[in-house]
Amino acid sequence: MRLLVTLLLASAAGPAFSHDVSLDVPFSAPANYTAHGELFQERVNRVGQSPVWQIEFKGMNIVVVEGRDGLIILDTGMNRDIASAALAKIRAQISSKPVKAIVYTHHHPDHVNGAGIFVDPADVASGKVPIFAAANFLKELSDEGIATLPIVATRAAYMYGFSLTGKEGEDFHVGCCGGLNAPGRNESAYIAPTRFVDLDGARDVEIAGVRLHLFHTGGEAASHIAAWLPDYKVLISGDEVQGPTFPNLHSMRGTKMRDANRWISALRRMQRYDADWMVPMHGSIVEGAPKIKVLLARYEDAVQYTHDQTIRLINKGVTEAELPDALGPLPEWLRSEPYTTEYYGSVADAARSYYVGYISWFSGDATDLAPTPRSERARREVRMMGGRQPVLAAAAQAFKVGDAQWAAELATLLIAIDHQDMEAGRLKAAAFRRLGYASYNSNRRGFYLMGALELEGKLDPQGLTARYMNPDNIRKMPVPLMLEAIRYRVDPRRARDKDVRVALTIAGDPSPWIVELRNSTLKTGRGEIGGLPAVTLDRMTLGDLVSGAANVEALARNGAIMGNGSAALADIVGALDLTAAPISLVVR
Repeated sequence: MRLLVTLLLASAAGPAFSHDVSLDVPFSAPANYTAHGELFQERVNRVGQSPVWQIEFKGMNIVVVEGRDGLIILDTGMNRDIASAALAKIRAQISSKPVKAIVYTHHHPDHVNGAGIFVDPADVASGKVPIFAAANFLKELSDEGIATLPIVATRAAYMYGFSLTGKEGEDFHVGCCGGLNAPGRNESAYIAPTRFVDLDGARDVEIAGVRLHLFHTGGEAASHIAAWLPDYKVLISGDEVQGPTFPNLHSMRGTKMRDANRWISALRRMQRYDADWMVPMHGSIVEGAPKIKVLLARYEDAVQYTHDQTIRLINKGVTEAELPDALGPLPEWLRSEPYTTEYYGSVADAARSYYVGYISWFSGDATDLAPTPRSERARREVRMMGGRQPVLAAAAQAFKVGDAQWAAELATLLIAIDHQDMEAGRLKAAAFRRLGYASYNSNRRGFYLMGALELEGKLDPQGLTARYMNPDNIRKMPVPLMLEAIRYRVDPRRARDKDVRVALTIAGDPSPWIVELRNSTLKTGRGEIGGLPAVTLDRMTLGDLVSGAANVEALARNGAIMGNGSAALADIVGALDLTAAPISLVVR
């Protein structure tokens, strides 16, 4: 239905706008935003005279440490293409030595999806090449990267401006990182980690003659670790300094609440290492102990100020909606270009997330407990304002005099009543463009400009998320993550009170998996087959089932699924909602 609405809005240019207002919005961008984009360049940088190298890409960095007889790779990039480009640079400019180990600073996709380019998965499986990560890495990957993947993929596409073209696309960059809106399939080469750093702990390792102190930080991501190379006084800070920008204290693409107190502690801990060099995973190398300490301390204070002042206001009864105005911008004494300028995160957006994270969505006013449905409330409000035409005229007048926000809010009422109201849709799109062009915060700029495209029917909803929802990537997931993913796909209208169990023996896996559907909930775990119905299949076949690319019956006929449990497995898979439905964020 939503796709149909979007397509209807797209039909040609539609009738001319009926009010005497031009909806043409000439492209523009704040000068500081455009200049900030120039900070992100593709290059290879050596860290002083140390054996540490930073490979910068527009979007992410990869760090290489050259040891006596091999290399250590810290973070592996977003996908196979980035990793392949990095490997080519390594071979041309750094070393021909083999990769002896990989370190994942945290579980976000731009850090972990290129490992299979640098090392043979068989060498990882045999223990020849270790991959280090935090002890909670797999859980956090599942919680943030699997459970909410469809909606996060959509929201990320908006936030990162994936469909922007022309001047909008050329000028757009993500405030932490540079350009992330490059086309491509985003094919993963992820390999699961094999060795772990305890939470709130550390692990000292020596690889190829290089000593590394890996320590859990848990700020920007709960799974975050950083690395200290004591022999070279190099601190690899990962994303605890999230690039040359005020950080995303909570990401609008969708993440769990980020623990500000852990982030503050991480920044404080990193100051104690007295580093001569700091190597982030977004942005350039920072040189000099005094400069690094000042940067880390200012960053720490900006995070703590935002968090603590938000809590102070919450405790005075300030609501989520009121917090941005009550808190205001960072005070002058905390501003430091570019590291506390809101190119990526923003104080206002962080404050709202803290409100929900600490005391829930509820304002305390019981009116909010059972609100009038959105479309019905819009009908009543528009009726009280005299009907559609006066509301549209007021929205057009607001746009004409420069109040794009109020124009968008009024147009939203009309679109909530009638998704096919093309005049309201075009007016809201123009308002979004004006708001987006004025913003140097890349998150907001992305949502505004991508929202305008949706309102104009210029987005392909399925192509929009293909870089994240690539079926090939789903087939490559570790088995536990595949099974975890389908937990959230149970459709209670199909599953109802069924009680079905089946044992899966997956080729190459050490022991069977038991999958149980009970009362519209799905449970999975290792177990014994006993007298259960059972099937045998390989991981690719399981991936076909999980991605919705094939059904049990067809795979059983082809011999890809064998055993007496096909009917039970078909019953369970038949209760899953595996449809990749397009998601609208604006036309609803």
